[in-house]
Amino acid sequence: RLQSSSRACPVSCTLLTFFFLAACSIRETEQKGYCENIITKKHLDKLQELIDSQMLMSCHVSFEFIDKQELGDRICYVKAAFPRLEDILDKMKFKKNSDNFNKTKDVQNMYKKIDENEVPCIDAQDDHERELSQACSREFSMPPEKMLQLVKDFFQEIMDLLDKNVDFKRDCSKAYQKCSNAPKKEPPSPEQRRKKAQPKETQREVMSYVLVAILAIVAILLAIGGLLFYKHKSRVRLWLTLGTLPPRALASWGTAHCREKEIERA
Repeated sequence: RLQSSSRACPVSCTLLTFFFLAACSIRETEQKGYCENIITKKHLDKLQELIDSQMLMSCHVSFEFIDKQELGDRICYVKAAFPRLEDILDKMKFKKNSDNFNKTKDVQNMYKKIDENEVPCIDAQDDHERELSQACSREFSMPPEKMLQLVKDFFQEIMDLLDKNVDFKRDCSKAYQKCSNAPKKEPPSPEQRRKKAQPKETQREVMSYVLVAILAIVAILLAIGGLLFYKHKSRVRLWLTLGTLPPRALASWGTAHCREKEIERA
């Protein structure tokens, strides 16, 4: 009996192990499928429609976000920037029940679903990482359409990484530390921000002034030409009245006068 029990144990243990691994595999597959299907091309298309529907204006939106170029690490960038994206989404405000309002709601709901799963699709930073990543954050100021483009690019980044099934659990402390060690740029002065915020507006004003100047020059030239023609015609009539018109001028005037008469008769 002892021998039969000892023989049955490896078989039952093997079956239990197999079922356990199968359950874990199914769970992992479900988790991967959930994360891959949250952000879709439909969401990115809605963001592009929001971008295309924005008015071109000089007003800017200011917000804090992670500097991707300074960080230089896609995974660590997403981990650090993902919690901060909520503040930007809150700035996307449109008239209630409008088309853009509904598109924005869909994007905001999609953002919330990324963390709603039992196992988050993007692992949160630990306290040490969160503290270090503050050095990678800076203030951005840009037009609404540029801000929306940043949001779209960020979701595109997340979608690409989730499709590749990257590991968001890895430690990013060293990557964030580089931001602390990097020399900090002095924030632009209000005058510099104002100049940077209105390059297109200034260009439009210059082009308007140039167009007005060209039209004014053309109008002046036409006025001068008309005045000279009127003076010339008056002088010819005076010569005819006084009988002092030069022979060549008389012949030229006579030919033109005859043509005018023929046109009138026709």
